[in-house]
Amino acid sequence: MVTSTRSWVRSIAATATSIAALVTVLVVPAAAEPQSGGWTTPRLTVAHRDITDVTGRTVILRGVNANHLVEYAQNGQPLATVVPESDVDYADMAALGFNVVRLNVSWSQLEPTRGAFNRAYVDRIRQAVDQAKAHGIYTVLDMHQDAWGPTIGTPRGAECPGPLQPGIGWDGAPGWATITDGWTTCTIAGQREAAPGVARAFQNFYDDRNGIQGRLVATWARLAGEFKNEPAVAGYDLLNEPNPGLREPIGAADQIGRFYQRAIRAIRVAERGGFEHLAIVEPSALWSAFGTDVLPPAKYLTDPRVVFSPHLYSGSINVSNDIPSVEQGFQIAKNAAAVYNAPLWTGEWGWWSDPSRRASDVARFMRSADAHRIGGAWWSWAQACGDPHAVKGDDTLNDQHHLNIVACPSGVMTGLDRSVAAVLGQAFPRAVPGRLTRTDKRGFAGVGTGRVEAWIPGSARPTAKTTGLSDVELIQVDGGWQFIARSAGRYSASF
Repeated sequence: MVTSTRSWVRSIAATATSIAALVTVLVVPAAAEPQSGGWTTPRLTVAHRDITDVTGRTVILRGVNANHLVEYAQNGQPLATVVPESDVDYADMAALGFNVVRLNVSWSQLEPTRGAFNRAYVDRIRQAVDQAKAHGIYTVLDMHQDAWGPTIGTPRGAECPGPLQPGIGWDGAPGWATITDGWTTCTIAGQREAAPGVARAFQNFYDDRNGIQGRLVATWARLAGEFKNEPAVAGYDLLNEPNPGLREPIGAADQIGRFYQRAIRAIRVAERGGFEHLAIVEPSALWSAFGTDVLPPAKYLTDPRVVFSPHLYSGSINVSNDIPSVEQGFQIAKNAAAVYNAPLWTGEWGWWSDPSRRASDVARFMRSADAHRIGGAWWSWAQACGDPHAVKGDDTLNDQHHLNIVACPSGVMTGLDRSVAAVLGQAFPRAVPGRLTRTDKRGFAGVGTGRVEAWIPGSARPTAKTTGLSDVELIQVDGGWQFIARSAGRYSASF
């Protein structure tokens, strides 16, 4: 009975939508509709190399990194290392149309002493997830680290032999899991990853020295168990920009892959009784610097919900600047994702330093993201005056410019970088039935049956030209409009 009823409903819907598709429909609402539609956040999965939801829609996740829960090293300076966030921040993200936040979390806070799981910190993570969810925003839980951990900086007063330079502490692993074997923490050319002590600490992790890799695997399992029934948690980014350690490129990629396999297996056990979330994996930190690297072997990443997530910094902080170009970088990443039969999603991008070109650089990146129909997370929502990124450049007294501008040394967030926000907040299809075949800031097209959800920025009521869509609603919200519709077959919308 259920099957026949559903077939009857689908037949009626398909007939009605087919009639609607014969003409082009102009939608110009007389007034903002009540929020009878609104954003939905069904649990996510993977199909046809796309991130999808369990209703059969292709989902484009676009948003921003939030680092307010990271434990950064203080580095002997008095300023706050993070900017506190509140529900207002998530409301502001939603007003840009964002539907994902990559929430950076710290192992040093999750397991500050060996074997002790920090419930208070998990409660803070849960609060952030709930706040994001209330605004229609998914959360990616990102096990963040930079240069291994906060305790690995060069001690104050220690001298580094030339040409080495003192290194500062960053974030990630707890002190008890930091095993450098006395190797120097001085850096080569000031590059945080190019410190022998950092490489040694990572190699000891990959070798599971004193069981430290097993402890992070166990921590991931416990964290995944906390959110195994939460659909608004999109997935787990297993380790931010892993350092290759002391192995040659092929060996380095292999040991990264083995850790991912181990972590995913533990997470899947912990999720029993709930559901499986996306397992987001990155290549080594070298990809962020050079735009490519040896890939972790596919034999370790056979889980059906793996998402490949390199950080695409071509044209910004890439060592060779525009080699590969932004466009080439996307294609290289897309080809790499195909090795795993996985979707591509970039967990970090941005960092263009020239304010006169920043908006055009961001627009160029967005055009490539549209061409490949993928999402990503801008780095970052806000950077505090005492953040190690500022400390490294002796820049703690100057205002910090990310998506929001933070006045320094006061640490007060003064508002969005409007030129960048205007580009990041462009129209896009958040979730569309079946396959998305085209998208750009002016509209989208696809083929499938179900509920369409798209974002359109601006205060003026948009005029939407549609084919193959019915039950179209335009709902005014802060910053723009929710575009809600039903499809049955081929469809398109332009704004």
